[in-house]
Amino acid sequence: MKTLNFLSLLTVILNGCIVIGAGHGIGILFIYEILGFEFIWNEEINLLGSYDDRLLPVGLISFICQILLLISLCAKSWKTKKILITVFCLILVLAFLFLVRDFPESKIDTFSLIGGIPFFISAVILLIRVNFIMKEQ
Repeated sequence: MKTLNFLSLLTVILNGCIVIGAGHGIGILFIYEILGFEFIWNEEINLLGSYDDRLLPVGLISFICQILLLISLCAKSWKTKKILITVFCLILVLAFLFLVRDFPESKIDTFSLIGGIPFFISAVILLIRVNFIMKEQ
């Protein structure tokens, strides 16, 4: 069980540390997760727009799923925990894929894709461990 907690925490941290292009510099996704709350009231959701348009919604979705992934570790039932971890981890991966969806044409998307490889590996390991290796406890 400690392995599951460690992998979940590692996945959350690595998701927040995805390197992003922000303005004329670089940053990490944690910064945009905090700014994502301002987005709710001031912007419209556009996950299919440019990189800058996708950044705030992806940050907000990531922040919410990170919190829910950590909360799901407190579930008493193994079946419930397995379902919640799988769902929230998959949403984090999908949000990441939406962020880097133009990587063949855009250098900034490619930059974020390379910066997100550790998160992606961690998320895949977590999903495999929860769904195929760990048994009901």
